[in-house]
Amino acid sequence: MPATMAPTTEMKRRTFLRGLGVSIALPAFESIGKPIGKSGKAKRFVCIAPNYGMYPGGFFPEQIGLDYVMPSLLKSLEPHRKDLSIFTNLDHPDVGGGHGCSNTFLNGVELKDTKDNPQRLFSFDQHLAEQIGEANRFPSLLLGAGGFSWSRAGVKLPTNSDPRKIFAQLFLDDPRKTKERNRHFIDEDASILDVVREDARRLSQRLTKTDRDKLDEYLTSVRAVERHLRRKEEWIDIRKPKVKDSVIKGDGDDRIVDLSYPYNTEVLYDLMVLALQTDSSKVICYGHPGGNRLFPFDGITLGYHSLTHHGKRPDLLKQLVVIESYYAQQFSNFLTKLKNTRDVEDRPLLDSTVVLFGSGMGNASSHSSRNLPIMLAGGGFRHGQHHRFERHGRDGLPLSNLFVSIMQQLKIEQDRFATSTGNLNHLLT
Repeated sequence: MPATMAPTTEMKRRTFLRGLGVSIALPAFESIGKPIGKSGKAKRFVCIAPNYGMYPGGFFPEQIGLDYVMPSLLKSLEPHRKDLSIFTNLDHPDVGGGHGCSNTFLNGVELKDTKDNPQRLFSFDQHLAEQIGEANRFPSLLLGAGGFSWSRAGVKLPTNSDPRKIFAQLFLDDPRKTKERNRHFIDEDASILDVVREDARRLSQRLTKTDRDKLDEYLTSVRAVERHLRRKEEWIDIRKPKVKDSVIKGDGDDRIVDLSYPYNTEVLYDLMVLALQTDSSKVICYGHPGGNRLFPFDGITLGYHSLTHHGKRPDLLKQLVVIESYYAQQFSNFLTKLKNTRDVEDRPLLDSTVVLFGSGMGNASSHSSRNLPIMLAGGGFRHGQHHRFERHGRDGLPLSNLFVSIMQQLKIEQDRFATSTGNLNHLLT
């Protein structure tokens, strides 16, 4: 690298903002050599993702169209047939196999392919949060474990799986000292951003046009962090909605709440409904964790991860189906609650909320990322059918085509996302 290209101020590969835990990742610049440190039919978006996907043999219907037979894993969703669409042969064309494909669910790109441009990892939910969630206290809520959301800066975002902490975050006002500390952190982080912006300005004078374009993408990430800081400061003194804590404590002898996983799944779904109803957030993601935990259900003798590598053994599949049927039942209960809960316009929440269920893992037994288990509910779409698409060699239809239809249903005027080649409007609207 020529000496004249070296910046006078070295920028670290990652700059961490302490107050918010925000991480900004710089792209790799070829000219330096070394990486430098609207209201529509639908108004809300919820995404539910089991980390290891769902067993394909029990998830996909055999028939297409309206008259399909609900598959064994999804029997509990029969009451929601008219509000639900099931898809076969949607996947991400550029994603390979392995456990890492779970992280690609909402962006369609693998981490290893983004070293020169980490901003490509920006996930669909976070894009929606920027478009429809800016006016809310929480532009997005990331719940559960096994997170699959990525910031505009190309950083995997943390999740919260503790129902007590989530309830406090949503509905308990912070003490005065906590508010003062938050203001102090925000001021510190704003000062760091000022330094980052000035260093970037100096750096841009030394870059080629190609690298200046990369730097512009990086600065877009910085501006997103700045907006996040301003929003956080604006909300500090605004009172939170008042909600009874029975959702996490129960109603005396009538209802005992178990806050340990997997039984807390119902509680987390209840908290999501409350967050939507109080308009605390318009974008929510919930991830069921992976790992090899032993589920406390009758008949389960092996860890979850071990069961996903069933090799089609009937004894293992029987146990796996117990776990995944539980996931489906809880999802069905969630849709029922969305139907029965009214939004601020006195509409059922399900009518104004797009609910996506799926995973970046198509078949955990073989670590395949092909034919992802995808369902879509609510949001004013035309539902009731099973749609099966043609496969061309290894690839099915890009899942991102569905993302485009979701964006447009949310009145986001955009016709591309990630690897999309079109949309599914002809099937859903």
